[in-house]
Amino acid sequence: MSTQPDLGVKRLSVTLLSLVLLCLCAVAQEVKSASALCAPYFPELAAKGKATRTSDSGVAALLPLDPASEGIRSAVAADKPGILVETAFLLPRKGPADAAGRRAELARIYGLLRSFSTLEGIQYYSASHKAMRTLYAESYRIDDPDRKLRLPDLPAPQAQEVPAQESFFAFQRDLSFGANTYLYDFRSLAGGVSVEITNLTRMSYGLIPLVAPKALKTRLLALAASDGIVFYAESDSASPGPFRSKLEESFTNRAIALFGWFSARAADFTKP
Repeated sequence: MSTQPDLGVKRLSVTLLSLVLLCLCAVAQEVKSASALCAPYFPELAAKGKATRTSDSGVAALLPLDPASEGIRSAVAADKPGILVETAFLLPRKGPADAAGRRAELARIYGLLRSFSTLEGIQYYSASHKAMRTLYAESYRIDDPDRKLRLPDLPAPQAQEVPAQESFFAFQRDLSFGANTYLYDFRSLAGGVSVEITNLTRMSYGLIPLVAPKALKTRLLALAASDGIVFYAESDSASPGPFRSKLEESFTNRAIALFGWFSARAADFTKP
């Protein structure tokens, strides 16, 4: 009896394996639409331009339906915040034609989000003043929280060189909470970029202390959809105290200002 392998069966097996791998690659490269990513609240997003939720349950309700959201979801649950304010936005645009285009767009989004100095001068609506005000009078990257030596923004990374994870210190002075130092943690994900921001100094409103060091978290997620970029922002604090309503208004209006900054800076590569 011959012990030689059946070459026809072998070729068929290789062909079937190749087809399976091609199918898996196609699934992996599939990019969801904004309506799929934001299905539970997409009608609100489409009608109003944003969706907002506030809770004290510690459960994030507006995170996009994508694995890229799971890190933020777990972090919020671990925080067990006394107040959680979420806002989701959609920046419509015609999606990149191929995987190379998607990688290039991701690199530009990453570079935009870490361009700290471009935050200087952005405007937000102040509920207490009932007028538009400057959010950040100063904003820049620093070497460390003690010396606070100003450093320039880094250029956007090349498409093949987007860091998986990196951290920076930043100094920011806003007209409500004064001068503060923050830790920014960046992560590149499949189709998106997330940022976690932690206050390293006590935040005060005038002479009144509001938030202890490391007690405020802000997280951003910019996620590429096939027909736009979903921009998600959440801020949470463990103990909002008697200033809960002020923090709630501030968190929402700051999220709106950050999306305005993001969409304006991204306009050159997100034209519909």
